[in-house]
Amino acid sequence: MSVKWPVTEWSSLVIRQEAPIDLKELHKSLFHWAKENNYLFNERNFTEKIKSHGKEFEIAWEFQRKITEFIRFNINMAIWAHSMNPVEKNGKELLQGRVEIVFDSTLEMDWQNRWEYSPFHRFLRKIYIYYMKKQYFLDYAGKCWQETYSLHALVKAHLNQLSLF
Repeated sequence: MSVKWPVTEWSSLVIRQEAPIDLKELHKSLFHWAKENNYLFNERNFTEKIKSHGKEFEIAWEFQRKITEFIRFNINMAIWAHSMNPVEKNGKELLQGRVEIVFDSTLEMDWQNRWEYSPFHRFLRKIYIYYMKKQYFLDYAGKCWQETYSLHALVKAHLNQLSLF
């Protein structure tokens, strides 16, 4: 089994909004971001329920990028939308309701499980990761963190929530 280091903790990067949103445009912009940054874009879940107070969506997207034969970046994004009702704004049909978007990312080492042959190989992998090349992997964890926050900023910009520092 591969070794995963959490880059962000689950629920540490959350966007909450109660405003009109265009889910199709959000999907397109995320797909283009994945393509530009050489990520594989995988939609793990898309559930739509029609309720009396509006539609409910549950969406899970996964972004994976192979860095080396040993390192891979994983960014997971989950969207929960409640009470989504159609509205028209500037000639576009949008959905208005409560939206919550959560980001989580990990740095995955030995993702091809090449060091899983025996307990001795797993021990050598542990020595390699935690003692011999620890700073090297920490640098890659920082790069994964930057890309996670660039995706977070893209979603905030799409939702017109971009904050200025």
